[in-house]
Amino acid sequence: MIRPTSARGKLLRLLSVLFALGLGAAACTGGAIDESAPANTSSSDDGDSGDGGDDGDDGEVEVTPTQGSGEVLEFTVQTGVPASSVYHAEIVQWGERLDVMSGGRLKAEVVPSGGVVGALEILDAVDGSVVPVGMAWSNYWTGKSDSAALFSNPPVGSTGMDQMTSLAWMYDGGGLDLYERLYTDDIGVNVKPLPVCPMGPDPFGWFSEPITSVADVQGLKFRSPPGLPGLTFNELGFEAIAMGGGDIVPSAQSGIIEGAEWISPADDQALGLSDVWDNYYLQGLHQSTDIGELLFNMDWWDALPSDLEAIIVAATQATIVECQTLSITVNAQAVADYQAQGINIYSTPPEFYGEFIDAWNTVAAELESSDAFFKEVRDSQQAYADAVMPYRLTITELYQNIGETYYPEKVGITP
Repeated sequence: MIRPTSARGKLLRLLSVLFALGLGAAACTGGAIDESAPANTSSSDDGDSGDGGDDGDDGEVEVTPTQGSGEVLEFTVQTGVPASSVYHAEIVQWGERLDVMSGGRLKAEVVPSGGVVGALEILDAVDGSVVPVGMAWSNYWTGKSDSAALFSNPPVGSTGMDQMTSLAWMYDGGGLDLYERLYTDDIGVNVKPLPVCPMGPDPFGWFSEPITSVADVQGLKFRSPPGLPGLTFNELGFEAIAMGGGDIVPSAQSGIIEGAEWISPADDQALGLSDVWDNYYLQGLHQSTDIGELLFNMDWWDALPSDLEAIIVAATQATIVECQTLSITVNAQAVADYQAQGINIYSTPPEFYGEFIDAWNTVAAELESSDAFFKEVRDSQQAYADAVMPYRLTITELYQNIGETYYPEKVGITP
C-alpha cells in the first residue's frame, strides 16, 4: 500500500524549498447563478468536482483585513467540495501553510461546501463580500460565461495542451491576464483568481457494460459536468445530464443515468461509484486537464500588505505542486483497490479520440463565432500550444518509453 507522507512532513519540506528559493523572504518582514447549463440539470448541487450542499448562512462576513505589521487577519475560505474530498484537505493545508509562512498573521478558517453557501454560490459570495475567499473550478461559472471552463477543464485541453502546459500558458503565455479579465470584464465581478490544485486528467467514467465504440454511447444517459464537456458529450451522441456528486448514486439506482464521471479514482471511490458500476475507463477526453482556483474578493486582496499578498501567492504555488504529487499517490492507490475489488479497468478505445476531438472542435467553432472573448482566449491557447507542444510531446515521449520498458503491463486493458 502506498502511504502518503505526513502533512507536517510535506509542509516542512515545501517550506524549506520555498525559503531556499527566496520565496519565503516575505514571511520574514515585520448575484444569482445562471443555472442554464448546456447539459440537462437535475440538481441544485454543483455541476462538477464536488457536492454543492446546503446554502448555509446568508449573512455577510467581515472581509476587510486588519492593516499594520504584526496584526492578525482571520478570514473564512469556502470550498466547493465536501469535507471528505482530498482537495478540501489540500485547502485546509494551504491555510496552515499561510499561518506558518506569515508568522501567525494569516489565519484561514476553511469550511466545506455548504459551510456558508452552496458550491454554485461561491463566486457571488466572494464578489458580494459574504466570504473573502472561495475555492472552486472556473467551469462552475459557465452559466455566466462560456469562456470560464477554458481556464480549468476544457475538453482535450482546449487546444491539445496537457495539464502542466496549461499551467505554463497561464504563467508564461498571458493566460493569467486573460484569467483576471474573465472575472473583472467578461463576467463583471470584483474578484481576483489564482490557479490551484491541478488534479487531472479526470477519468472517462463508469459504465454498466463495456464501451468499445462511439456507437455504444448513442443516447446513453450519462452524468457529465455542465458547460463545455456537456456540450461536447451531446455532440458525440450522449445524453449528458449535469448533477452534483451526492446525486450520482441515487440517480443510477433509480435509472435516471446509465453511467457517470466524477473527479478522480480517489474521489470516485469516496462516493462509492464502484458499488454501482464495474466498468471504469481512465482516459477522460472531456476533462484531460482539471485545474482548481482560489477566488479572492478584490477589495479584500487590495487591502492586504504586499508581503501577505506575496505569501498567499507563494503558498498557492506550493499547493499546486502538492496537489500534483498527491493526485499521483492517492489515485494510484484507489486504482489498486479497484483491481482488488474486481472492477474492470479499461483504456479509452482509440476511436473516441478522433471522434471526441471533432465534436469539441465543432462546439468550440460555434462559440468562437458568437463570443469575442472566448475566441481571444482560444487564440491565445492555440498560439502557445503551437509554440511549445511539439517540444513538449517529444520530451514526454522519453518518460512514456522508459516507463513502458519498466512496466510493460499497464493498468488499463483494451475493452
